[in-house]
Amino acid sequence: MEANQNPSRIAVEWIEKWSHAKAIATANSTASGLDEEIPKEHPELCVAAILEVLKRIPCDPTDRYFQVLAAGPLEDLLVYNGHVCVGQVEVAARQNPAFRRLLNGVWSPAIKPDVVAKLAKYRTAPW
Repeated sequence: MEANQNPSRIAVEWIEKWSHAKAIATANSTASGLDEEIPKEHPELCVAAILEVLKRIPCDPTDRYFQVLAAGPLEDLLVYNGHVCVGQVEVAARQNPAFRRLLNGVWSPAIKPDVVAKLAKYRTAPW
């Protein structure tokens, strides 16, 4: 996957993938896109794509897309590249209430403690 891909296109493809019932069963078998490669290899693109997804889905912790976005791409991003993108994540959390709410759905045990500490002020309403 190329790092210069369009975040809007990535967002649309991710939503399309998760609109299918089989997506949950096969999510771990895919090795590309927002569910795997982008959070690991292209952190800036990942944040941009997550923000694009948030423009297209309900900002609601009971929404399936919102849940998967928090527990999947955002959590993976912070696990694999939290130290690289923590500044970008902080800016997004400050400027975007939907992103801040999404950040509250991330489980933090696998995220480096210094990254968790920097983001703690935005994670005050876990769901």
